[in-house]
Amino acid sequence: MTFGRLVWKDLLRNPLRLALTVLAGAVGVMAFIFLHTVVDLFYSSAESAQADRLFTRAKASITADLPLSYLPRISTVPGVDDITFYGFFGGRYGESQRDFFGSAFVDPPSFMRVFDELVVAPQQVAAFQADPCGALIGKDLAKRYGWKPGDRVTLKGTIYPGEWTFNVRGIYDVRTASLDKNSLFFPYRCLNEKLPDERKDRVGAFLIRVADPSRSAAVSSAVDAMFANSPYPTRTESERAATLGFISMLSAIITAVQVVATVILLIILLVIGNTLAMSVRERTRDLSTLRALGFKSGRVVSLVLFESLAIGLASGGLGVLIAPPLVRGFVAVVGSQMGGFPSDFMRESTLVLGALAAVGVALLAGIIPALRAVRIPVAEGLRKVA
Repeated sequence: MTFGRLVWKDLLRNPLRLALTVLAGAVGVMAFIFLHTVVDLFYSSAESAQADRLFTRAKASITADLPLSYLPRISTVPGVDDITFYGFFGGRYGESQRDFFGSAFVDPPSFMRVFDELVVAPQQVAAFQADPCGALIGKDLAKRYGWKPGDRVTLKGTIYPGEWTFNVRGIYDVRTASLDKNSLFFPYRCLNEKLPDERKDRVGAFLIRVADPSRSAAVSSAVDAMFANSPYPTRTESERAATLGFISMLSAIITAVQVVATVILLIILLVIGNTLAMSVRERTRDLSTLRALGFKSGRVVSLVLFESLAIGLASGGLGVLIAPPLVRGFVAVVGSQMGGFPSDFMRESTLVLGALAAVGVALLAGIIPALRAVRIPVAEGLRKVA
């Protein structure tokens, strides 16, 4: 009998226990992949940030606004190639909590120049820029509600109370999967004209495109120095740094998810280790017989470790097969309910990591049972009855 066939026979000694162990390991791998994707999802927006874009917000708080009058002054700073602004609108469509998506006011011409990763048909760009209350919506958002150019959409304001109606003028797609397609953008003038005087001409932040990314730090310092002594000082940083700063506010949640992912690996370790320990204990006499027939201790250890490896490969393979549809379904729901998150996102590297983790944990789980199998004296092992 070949070594491989011997491993296979030992694995099938208890088919039900093997099947339950592989299934438990696969569920653990799936959960591990799921949790890692959740963490990756948080960082996806930072990875899509462009090196030549800077983010200028109020120094006091990320939720504070800035005067729109800052825009022409910032545009005079050496190194600034283009500039736009935006503000979070926070509108809700319908009464259900599920009918919430990202919405923001922008300056259409400069917005389309600075955010050139958006893909929009030229005629729709023209219509969006021409309509004072036009709306540009994401491809997935349009699919979700069945909206098309020409439709009218009414949102209930949360930050800006009242009902606000917009005309859908364009549908955007994105060039990278790490950007969301579930947001709505509309011209600031549609909102600004109806605001009370004390709220007019206030925006959430400015987005600056610099001519030379290597001078981003100098441009940031120059912008902040310009408003250092004003009533509304600014904080300017790279788009990536700004996004990571926002993510850091959720660091406790991200850390908790990472801890749970580690605990899941430990559970897989215990499940596979327990299975192998029972299997080795039941086969103590058989393994001792092999040693009496001339099998070296290393050969017996290899036999147990290969069994462990086989279980790890089966668990990892099954987990990788069942994880993608479930994880993508979750990401789609998150992307549709929360602006700023992509609705179709999953890394192949996460699947590979899940499979490798299963194999590594399985091998680790097999070490102690394998060593115990060769530490028992042959004579004592031959006297044992399973």
